Order: sequence, then C-alpha cells, then structure tokens
Amino acid sequence: MAETRLSVRVDNNTKKQAEAVFTALGMNLSTGINVFLAQVARSQAIPFALELNADPFERRMRDAVTAKISTVTDAGKPVALFDNEQKRPYLEYADGRRVYDID
Repeated sequence: MAETRLSVRVDNNTKKQAEAVFTALGMNLSTGINVFLAQVARSQAIPFALELNADPFERRMRDAVTAKISTVTDAGKPVALFDNEQKRPYLEYADGRRVYDID
C-alpha cells in the first residue's frame, strides 16, 4: 500500500486532548487519524452529526442510539437515525425498512 504524508494545522490544546484519548485507546495520534479517515472512506460520510442549532434532546437521543447500534452499512447492518418529525430514533435497513422500537 502506497503511503502519503499529510500535514494539518490544529490548535495545540485540541491536539493534546486528542492524543490523550488515542493513548487511552492504545494508539498514537497518527493511528487515530488513520482510523478516522478509514471510517470516512468506508462509510462515505463524516462519522458524527454536523448540524447547526440542533435541539439538545434530539442530539442526546441520536448519540445514545448511535452508541448502542452499529452503523456499519457495508456489513448489512442497519443505520441508526433520528426522525425529526416524530422526535424519535429508528433503524433504517438497506431495503428501506424503518424500525422505531429500539431497545
């Protein structure tokens, strides 16, 4: 596998905090960034919600469901999502089915 060098500017405090998390997970900063980039490439998405002025309740619900349910779609598992109209989480399967009763 060919490798390339990546140079990124980041706030020093953010870098130190991220390094501490990666160290606690048993990896260095470079490996942590590679894991992040691999997840972005695999899922074709940012692995967390990017939103403006999100309702705190909805955000907590989405985070709780996402932490509980795998969101790996390439393995045939459902994606955990949040229905803003119904104000509740659901699982969406590759065939389009939605399951709202998540326990």
